[in-house]
Amino acid sequence: MRADDWPKLRHFKPGEFRRPEKMGYEFMLWLDEVAEDAGVPGVIVPSHRTKEENQAAGGAPDSAHVDEVCESVDIGMRPRPDDPNWNYSRFQIVSTAIAKGCRRIGSYQSGSLHLDRTEHKRPAPRMWRVVGAEAPR
Repeated sequence: MRADDWPKLRHFKPGEFRRPEKMGYEFMLWLDEVAEDAGVPGVIVPSHRTKEENQAAGGAPDSAHVDEVCESVDIGMRPRPDDPNWNYSRFQIVSTAIAKGCRRIGSYQSGSLHLDRTEHKRPAPRMWRVVGAEAPR
């Protein structure tokens, strides 16, 4: 994403991303639509990582987070009084992402979610659950 692309988004700011310049433009437009349609709060945990950061975080060797143009994010929980366990929010995010074409989704024990649009270079459809680990940072 270029600096002049960010104002086109309604739900995300460059400061929420480790390396905003590495985020894919089309992916971010898609993610913004997911956030709008899901209508629930979430916080970006990791986005792009270097290979060294990915290894230190315990990320998968072929993690979408290390792609030069990053088309993946992890979304951390943002519980609310009416959704303390984030069950409704997770459902809204996952069902909206699927409806909008996402074919690669992960879930962490912490409740965080992984969304990526790398089905053109990684196996899809896929949904996985990481047990015993937090979302890599």
